[in-house]
Amino acid sequence: MTAVASRPDGSADRPAGDGPAAAGGSPGTSPRRRLRRALPALSLAGALVLLGVLAAPSGQGAPLDPNGTGPLGAKALVEVLRAYGAEVSLVDGVPGPGVQAAVVLSDRLDDDRRAGLQRWAAGGGLLLVADPSSPLQLGAPTRAGNGLTVEDLHPDGQCHDLGLGRLRLSAGPSLLLRAPGTAGLTRCFPYQLSGGEEADFLLASHPGSGTVVALGGAGLWTNGRLAADDNAALAVDLLAPRPGTRVAVLVPSRAGSGHGTAYGLLGPRVRSALLQLLVAFGVLAWWRGRRLGSPVPERQPVPVAGAEIVTAVGGLLARTRNRDAAARQLRDGARRWMGERLGLGRTAPPARVADAAAARLGRDPSGVLALLADRPVLDDAELVRLAQSLTQLRQEVTGGHLP
Repeated sequence: MTAVASRPDGSADRPAGDGPAAAGGSPGTSPRRRLRRALPALSLAGALVLLGVLAAPSGQGAPLDPNGTGPLGAKALVEVLRAYGAEVSLVDGVPGPGVQAAVVLSDRLDDDRRAGLQRWAAGGGLLLVADPSSPLQLGAPTRAGNGLTVEDLHPDGQCHDLGLGRLRLSAGPSLLLRAPGTAGLTRCFPYQLSGGEEADFLLASHPGSGTVVALGGAGLWTNGRLAADDNAALAVDLLAPRPGTRVAVLVPSRAGSGHGTAYGLLGPRVRSALLQLLVAFGVLAWWRGRRLGSPVPERQPVPVAGAEIVTAVGGLLARTRNRDAAARQLRDGARRWMGERLGLGRTAPPARVADAAAARLGRDPSGVLALLADRPVLDDAELVRLAQSLTQLRQEVTGGHLP
């Protein structure tokens, strides 16, 4: 039962347990303040969502994506090969033994897959590398002076060794390949550089019983350029010379399949900066932790426990035989505690505290007031009974448990 005390003007006090504090409506937990505290986290989450939306590939796919339908995708290449009878599949590993040709449009492979591709090609497969920056390339990529046009690439050289006819290519902004000094390379579509050096758009080698063909770029096989001149014919002649050829288009390796570390992804300057920060932190820790001379002992203050203070005050009262002062302290402490417990405040008059406590306990207010009101104490036995009665009253107010 909730105790309700009346003010002198007749209005009722607020029952204990009601109010903004009990309802969780304190200023520290208001909706506006909670929103202000959560604003940094919400801003960070919004920024991450926006970054993900901006960084996500469009519905047309990434450049040279075999499923990409945009101008820079390579979906048309897959469909043309299938139209000429090839069985095209997208492979995220190494082609199997039944595959006759494999093409790398964009080399986002790991080292294990590259090594597996080289072994597969040496075993009799045709590996076509169209990424000029790939480690699988046969020549050094170089840029033509004024870009390539359809008039620049002629099917001269040793193109017939690869079964290529008189093709005219529209390579666009592709690069060229400078053949290394080693012999045994087949050179096709040569181009004269400005310095008199010669480069080629196509190089081929024959490791083991297979063939590796390298192009200066895959731009001629994008959706937007495949239909120009003989670009599609070059793809069919190399990858699907006969119906039923099984062709594997190599797609990027799965994330986490490589052996690189997070530290290895950092640039040299970032690594140097991290090393400098580590050295600076070590110097700062050494400087702050240095000791000049031997330790100086200091006497620490002796902490006095609260129980010792209470014991000391009780001893003083006992020596002075001031029972009334001890009774006043006991009653004052009980009135303050019960006034706060019953929602009346620590400075409520004894009569109001007694009425509220009696209403809660169902007792006579005069008996409770006799315990809380100040009056003389005749002897030590009465002081002890007063302390015991106040303790019992606290237990009853708290439902049988000491506070």
